[in-house]
Amino acid sequence: TGFSVFVVGVADVDYNELAKIASKPSERHVFIVDDFDAFEKIQDNLVTFVCETATSTLQCFYFLSGFKGFKMLESYNLTEKHFASVQGVSLESGSFPSYVAYRLHKNAFVSQPIREIHPEGLPQAYTIILLFRLLPESPNEPFAIWQITDRDYKPQVGVVLDPASKVLSFFNKDTRGEVQTVNFDNDEVKKIFYGSFHKV
Repeated sequence: TGFSVFVVGVADVDYNELAKIASKPSERHVFIVDDFDAFEKIQDNLVTFVCETATSTLQCFYFLSGFKGFKMLESYNLTEKHFASVQGVSLESGSFPSYVAYRLHKNAFVSQPIREIHPEGLPQAYTIILLFRLLPESPNEPFAIWQITDRDYKPQVGVVLDPASKVLSFFNKDTRGEVQTVNFDNDEVKKIFYGSFHKV
């Protein structure tokens, strides 16, 4: 339909009435809180469901703030219809039964010319949202879960996971063309290396 409806009920509400308004499945689109101060309790789940829905249903979408978003999986042919054409990729259950995930095997190399995805290049400010899980058989050496390279395949910007050190790094080039990196290694970050789905 091009849109999904999430409904949040406060205090004494009729779940069935909210379910009639919300998109299906109801358990992913209807939330109930005791009072307005309780929104924090559902914040993580709500953000996760909104992001998953946006990235699984729309090629290009606009957030309420006016920022433009892209459906990266579709750009790489990682859809239920086309995933079989991508070497080293298989389909399996996602973070919830109603969603799918794509397993990248050792021989997978998912690549796409940047002009196909971002014809005007990356904007000055952008957000990358990744939902993934690292399985026990994932490589122990650092690898880029997302990156953009130049024509000579030299990395320009990306997100690197280091399973051995349990560190997530973001790197890009500054205005002088020098690589700058920020590392994240706090306890919350370390949880992404334990085999369950996580949103970064």
